[in-house]
Amino acid sequence: MKKIISILLFACMAIGMSAQEAQEHLKFKGIPIDGTVSEFVAKLKQKGCTYVDSHEGNVSMKGDFATEKNCTIVVAAPKANCPLERVLVICPDKDTWGTLYNNYARLKDMLTAKYGEPAFCEEKFQGNLQPDDDSSKMHDVKMDRCKYLSVFDTVNGSIELNISHNGRYSCFVRLLYVDAANSNASDSKAMDDI
Repeated sequence: MKKIISILLFACMAIGMSAQEAQEHLKFKGIPIDGTVSEFVAKLKQKGCTYVDSHEGNVSMKGDFATEKNCTIVVAAPKANCPLERVLVICPDKDTWGTLYNNYARLKDMLTAKYGEPAFCEEKFQGNLQPDDDSSKMHDVKMDRCKYLSVFDTVNGSIELNISHNGRYSCFVRLLYVDAANSNASDSKAMDDI
């Protein structure tokens, strides 16, 4: 009888712990990625971020992130009045490969220290000719022939870190935080529609 009670007690604790884990959210700047966009924006304002504009329910802000000053922070939900599920950070543009790569490497080191080794990492230039100087590497970034991507998976979501560009003029490091609980809930709701 004691054995059965012990097993039932253990099973109840395990279910309770998994339910508690499922309710936890990925954090950005120490704030759980949850609630509405406006609620999250209010919390970011308390951390010193400033409102820039909004478009289709997504809000753009400016603020500091980790070691970078004056980043663009985009707070996004899949639809209006849906729970927040993504936060995008775009670091300021870099003019040289050295500064761009150093920005990426510094953030990757910090994420690795906090979350462990990336679940996926690809760092290479694509094409027949490998660039060998700063100018050639920046040209390849602008021509979409540079793939520097690290993905960190956590129990509460994922973080993608990559080197990106916008057209031929701006090159930057980008981070995308995706909360698992709200993303899964959104996917589940979409599947119900089908």
